[in-house]
Amino acid sequence: MKRVKPSPVACRDMAQTFRERMAVPDSKTDDQEIWSIMRTWLVLLRWIVFIATILIAEFLEEYFMLGLSVSIWAVAIGIPIFLIVSFFIHQGDKRLNVEKKSNKQTSNNLVVLKHPIGKRQ
Repeated sequence: MKRVKPSPVACRDMAQTFRERMAVPDSKTDDQEIWSIMRTWLVLLRWIVFIATILIAEFLEEYFMLGLSVSIWAVAIGIPIFLIVSFFIHQGDKRLNVEKKSNKQTSNNLVVLKHPIGKRQ
């Protein structure tokens, strides 16, 4: 199959629409912008805790601390940290995520007919 190059006019139009899209200001508030950055770091932290818990539990099985294996300590500490970080992510999404709220509002604004079925004549 022969590959077809797009015309220069089409490329210019695509670039123009991209410039137009970039020129439009984002509708997010400052709180939402801050939350999106914090959420990214919390999700990364959650993945790090998850992977570190597994690695420590696997590789430090034979070492003991305070009468228990280090792998047991890793699981005993890692799971609650994972749950706490997940809880904070969930609460932040619930309080600051406007996209979900807007979907809920549109479903509540539907028109409902008082008498949907007309009388037969």
